[in-house]
Amino acid sequence: MKKISRIFAVIRFRPHDTSTEHGRSHERYRCIALTSAASLGARAIGLLASLISVPLTFRYLGAERYGLWMVLTSIISIMSFADLGIGNGVVNSVSEAYGKGDRELAREYVTSAFVLLLGIAAVVTLAGLVAYPFIPWLRVFNVKSGAVASEGAKAFLVLFFWFVANIPMGVVTRAQAGLQQAYWSQVIGAGGNIISLLALMSVIEMHASLSMLVFASTFGSILATVVNGWFLFREHPWLFPVWHSFHARSVNKIYKLGLMFFILQCAVAIGYTSDNLVITQILGAAAVAVYAVPQKLFGVVSMLVTMGISPIWPAYGEALARGDVTWVRRAFWRSLRVIVFLAVPVCTFLVLYGPWILRITMGKSLHVPMSVLVALGVWGIASAVSIPLSLLLNGAGVLKVQAIIAAAASLSNLALSIFLTRRLGVIGACLGSIITQVVISLPAYMFVIARLFRNLSRSNAEDSPGSRSTTVFQ
Repeated sequence: MKKISRIFAVIRFRPHDTSTEHGRSHERYRCIALTSAASLGARAIGLLASLISVPLTFRYLGAERYGLWMVLTSIISIMSFADLGIGNGVVNSVSEAYGKGDRELAREYVTSAFVLLLGIAAVVTLAGLVAYPFIPWLRVFNVKSGAVASEGAKAFLVLFFWFVANIPMGVVTRAQAGLQQAYWSQVIGAGGNIISLLALMSVIEMHASLSMLVFASTFGSILATVVNGWFLFREHPWLFPVWHSFHARSVNKIYKLGLMFFILQCAVAIGYTSDNLVITQILGAAAVAVYAVPQKLFGVVSMLVTMGISPIWPAYGEALARGDVTWVRRAFWRSLRVIVFLAVPVCTFLVLYGPWILRITMGKSLHVPMSVLVALGVWGIASAVSIPLSLLLNGAGVLKVQAIIAAAASLSNLALSIFLTRRLGVIGACLGSIITQVVISLPAYMFVIARLFRNLSRSNAEDSPGSRSTTVFQ
């Protein structure tokens, strides 16, 4: 009971006093808990909105035009790396300024990142406008009707300009994350999902075009970002971008951080998606479902873990900027224990009851061998355990080594998956991922983290207590 009461004393809506080390520790845990809860709630609302909107739009558009929408969404998803990882660089930079209690430095980072992202958005816009007339839309959408392809092309323009606008506006949510206040963006974003759903239903009622449907589906997120920006700069007016705060040194720092994040994201994306490609090329497209469908089931574990503990990333950056190594070490080991405690029983449950779940959801046409489920259970645990390790290294700015490890792991995973899939079938792709995680990624991450803590402890011991910033940053 005492432990539960202590937890409730930490997790509350009212901020803690951050003028003391004890208060700062409680404030970090409070922000982590609020952001995690808001993220889970926002995801639940998003899933509910999807469950309502998908059948509505499918029935209204029909199979062909709905397929166009999905193709458009996939194209934009592929372009999601267009910010070159700079958004993540903003999180690290702002959390560092937060830890130092330096408002001017925080505004310098936000201004410089905004200008940099505005430049990227301009380049992407120009490239899109130049390429647009030459895109063979009939071939892209694989349709026979020129009218349908033309409608899809117009809808692409709407989605494209929404995407471009989001590139510089993304600074708002990233700055909030760096200040450990991402719970506001989650709550406001959930409201945006509801508004988009209502707008979508209204447009369907009006029998509007596909372009209008695309606009309605994105309207809520645009409005949410604007409201979020208003809220952020009302609470922190000193953070508002101004031209005199633009500095080349900050641009250079954020760009380098972003580039490392970009390389890391690409390596992880390749490693995550390569298994399906390997199975397709070796065993045929029909065999992919045997692996991809249950993988999504076990992937939910990693998704929930990421949503639950990702707010600890900027907390690490802020704590390290203050020299609070003890809190970082304690928070890391706590998060790792919690993940293991949750991931092992959940993945075990999915292995044991996976055949029943798949039979209920997919019918009897899909048969997944128990060996594949067991392998995916081990993969699910290993993937979940790697998340707190990556978040610590992200918060500490240890990105180059992470990128090297991720690239080596991706190439090894690809080679092993090809070799084992040819000899063992579908399970070979999963075994390649497991071996890569257990033999390469996890040991390498733990080695880097152990060295990081040794260096931080040595550096912390050499610094005088008076040199650390304890400025209240509100």
